[in-house]
Amino acid sequence: MDILDKLIQEWSWRTEKGYPDLTNEDDLKILKEVFGINLNEGLKEKEAVRKIIAADPGKYEKMSNDFRIANKAKVSAEEFIESIKKAFGEDTAVEMLPPRTGKNQSGKFNLFTFDADGKEVSIYLAGGASANEGIKYELQVAQDLHNYNKGETDFMHKDVVEEIIQEFGLKPGNFEIKEEGKENKKRPLKFTSEGPIIDYSGESVADTLTDLTIVKGSEKFYISLKFGSTLTFFNAGVAVNTFPAEEIKAGKVTNPNGIALLEMLGIDNEIFCRVFNEYEKTDFSQYHTTTNDFDQEKLFNLVHSGIGSGYYMLKGSKGGYSFYKVTEEYAKRAATPTSGINIQYGGSNGKGKRIDIVFESAEYYFKVNIRNKQGGLYPSHIMCDYKKK
Repeated sequence: MDILDKLIQEWSWRTEKGYPDLTNEDDLKILKEVFGINLNEGLKEKEAVRKIIAADPGKYEKMSNDFRIANKAKVSAEEFIESIKKAFGEDTAVEMLPPRTGKNQSGKFNLFTFDADGKEVSIYLAGGASANEGIKYELQVAQDLHNYNKGETDFMHKDVVEEIIQEFGLKPGNFEIKEEGKENKKRPLKFTSEGPIIDYSGESVADTLTDLTIVKGSEKFYISLKFGSTLTFFNAGVAVNTFPAEEIKAGKVTNPNGIALLEMLGIDNEIFCRVFNEYEKTDFSQYHTTTNDFDQEKLFNLVHSGIGSGYYMLKGSKGGYSFYKVTEEYAKRAATPTSGINIQYGGSNGKGKRIDIVFESAEYYFKVNIRNKQGGLYPSHIMCDYKKK
């Protein structure tokens, strides 16, 4: 009897029917837990690819590798994210990992991860214009400004460049352009007596947030460039000093930083731990709640530090662009909560390995999410996504 025969015999002995049923979740669970073989591995990606293709006919094709989808229409990364949301719902949080970033081992294709029916899905978008649209937009605007500085008048984003020229009083040869987006200056989470805030690693918040810096004599103008509708204000690590995995496994966060963050957001400590410890076992939508029992002042401080001030926001989209200065007055108005907060344990469907906190201000719709961004179970980051009203 060879190894395969022995495995099937042992597997059969452990099943209720006396033989394995590939349609029976309990039988597949035995195979996974006892023998370390997961026949469902890849099936969630296969089903996700099918749904995405059906949601946007003509744009994509399936491939022999279930973890890849063919970019038939050569859509951008942002367009692919919209297709995912069309297939799985507008509240689906999608993370894009460029080549050779994090768990993306591809040297060529972007990796997209998101939760579908409580399970994490990872799909490569193969071929076509899969480069990050935000990066492309930044490079194009920078090139337009370089061209203007040399006296040229042929621009890819004519209206944008003309408004920047007018706002800063630019003339060919009287300014320099520094492209700083690729530096990716860190913005760690910092705990203070006024609550958790987002710190900055540059000379100032504006210097940390800038993607393009225009230097005109002794003046500096900082521009943060974004592209798309739903964007991110901050993305900070929480694995080590806030939510150690061993504390969550034990059923309660005891770290002072973790307690401070949970209390600020009105999150129940024990349910928070259960979301991760009972992943794939419990539907936590029963615990979803909207509450005013949160520290409004400290939440303001967190969001305000994430927005910052003293820079210009340039946000592009398929329908046009917006360009405005983020003043301290604007930042305060944008960071002040005007609603209660909706706490979604397990995400919007209650089955994910995440907690989402949804609220709004006079300027934005916010979603703060605490989750693992690196393919693991226990939380590694806190992120704040926003959408302009």
